[in-house]
Amino acid sequence: MAKVWFVRRRGSQWVAPGGKPAFELPLADILFPLDLGTHRQLEDERPLPAPELDAEAPADLKRVMVELSASEVNGREHSGFVAGIYDSGLSPVAAAARLSAVSRSG
Repeated sequence: MAKVWFVRRRGSQWVAPGGKPAFELPLADILFPLDLGTHRQLEDERPLPAPELDAEAPADLKRVMVELSASEVNGREHSGFVAGIYDSGLSPVAAAARLSAVSRSG
């Protein structure tokens, strides 16, 4: 499953208040709704789960990061995706609306 993190800045780190992904869905289900592409892979940035912080509403967060595991991309050699962290250009509010619709229909 791909992990979709809604994050905000804390100093130099992107943290995920509440410490859990906002969504965990198959890559195939989030690829188009989140407008993911191989060009959106991040090299030096990762979401830091922050369970010590209270969870926050998507409107209070700033960025959407997607974590793809090796098991999620195995067998998809021609997709160009590799295990790692990707950025969605959507806001957490827009991403939540799109992914809520996907998770309800699936």
